[in-house]
Amino acid sequence: MAKETDSRTKNVPVSTGMSLRIIYLTAYNFLFAALWASVFIQTISYASLGKSKLFAATEPLARWIQTASLVEVLHAAFGIIKSPVSTTFIQIATRAIQVWLIWHTFPESTASSDAYFLLLLAWSVADTIRYLYLALNLHGRAPRGLVWTRYTMFYILYPIGIGAEWWLFYLAIEPGRELSAVIPPVFYFLLALYVPGAYTMYMYMMKQRRKVLGRA
Repeated sequence: MAKETDSRTKNVPVSTGMSLRIIYLTAYNFLFAALWASVFIQTISYASLGKSKLFAATEPLARWIQTASLVEVLHAAFGIIKSPVSTTFIQIATRAIQVWLIWHTFPESTASSDAYFLLLLAWSVADTIRYLYLALNLHGRAPRGLVWTRYTMFYILYPIGIGAEWWLFYLAIEPGRELSAVIPPVFYFLLALYVPGAYTMYMYMMKQRRKVLGRA
């Protein structure tokens, strides 16, 4: 599911601890913006070479980038970012489940679907924009155009990303049945959770958009 955790700072007196926090978050956000930008570049570069080559070239990098972002749950838990722990966990965990349970476990069904290409585009574009915004916003330097883009593109990217995640899950049901009879009912249950989950995240981002753009 699409990921939209936020790490904006509040107007508080600068201290040594706060300075280190800002330095760390700035480096973290710039690093992940660059990593997701590289995924986008690879996705575009390999798209014309066939689905199997696209998957082989991009899957390991995207999977490990997404896995590394699990640290954001700790960021929220320890107050390093101003985001609810539960919301952050849901956003990160759904992607971690996608890359390990679906991509890594069922590479054939994932690689053969156009949904994989669409999902990479949605994730890489959304997260490049998001992390770049977060890095610049820590210093009050996020351009108005970037702020608008960060809080508007989800209208397009959310349906693409969530729909692609759902479809790849669905495609994995039949190959999963060959491994265990338990997999199909579990996967159908997880697919059903996408409905309330997608609604919750969409409403959350619409609320954030009104809050941020209204204030701007």
